[in-house]
Amino acid sequence: MTKDTGSQAGREMREMNVVEHLTELRQRLIVSLTAIAVFSLAAYFFSELVFAFLCRPYFQAFPGGILIGTGPAEAFLLKLKIAAFCGVILAAPVIFYEFWLFVAPGLYESEKKMVMPFVLAATFLFTAGMFFCYRAVFPLAFRFFHEQYLSIGLTPTIRMSEHLSTMLMGLLSFGLIFEVPLLAFVLGRLGLINERTLISYGRYAVVAVFVLSAVLTPPDVVTQFLMAGPLLLLYGISIMLVRFTCRPAAQPSGSDNQKAVTVSKMPG
Repeated sequence: MTKDTGSQAGREMREMNVVEHLTELRQRLIVSLTAIAVFSLAAYFFSELVFAFLCRPYFQAFPGGILIGTGPAEAFLLKLKIAAFCGVILAAPVIFYEFWLFVAPGLYESEKKMVMPFVLAATFLFTAGMFFCYRAVFPLAFRFFHEQYLSIGLTPTIRMSEHLSTMLMGLLSFGLIFEVPLLAFVLGRLGLINERTLISYGRYAVVAVFVLSAVLTPPDVVTQFLMAGPLLLLYGISIMLVRFTCRPAAQPSGSDNQKAVTVSKMPG
């Protein structure tokens, strides 16, 4: 086989691997989206209860406040949005399982058996992030908003679509950012990152955290810091986690070491 023929075969093999990865990714996405659709359909019948639950922090911070609708189909669309939100939450274990199956080929055989701990940990962190947002972030943020209305003597009349969008975006954002340590663990085990990588990009991570917080939270400094603080803490936890669990770099074989020594001793 000539050199050109060998290089062409190598390129075809790499292209085949890319196609296989894309096919695998498509299959995982189809399964995940199917699970979300099924759970969303079931959750639609409970959307009224979920909507009341999502409105509770607002009414606690705005005594006597009201939420209004501004379109004839707005209530129906809100119920669909709530159903989709619940579908994502209920399908989270399936999504995390499919994610694990997608990255599993890059893991050792012993690591592939950690699928259930991974799914449980990912689901727990996702739920913990949303719980923290609902119980700690939103009550403080809504009280701050209410005080601002009082300071200028206005009575708020809030569109329920805007309120719901704020709630859903905040809950999902906090659920996802709480996955940072687990994502760092997976990337570390795949050998894609290590402790030095995370530390060297620390300054950029701080900037990215505050930019992300500004994008994902309402336009007030309080809520942004309430997201940025936990995210920076999770980044620090990720560094420690990767430090003790990342895959060590492959060491050159003994023959390679001996060859390197021999070459170094050659004159000229």
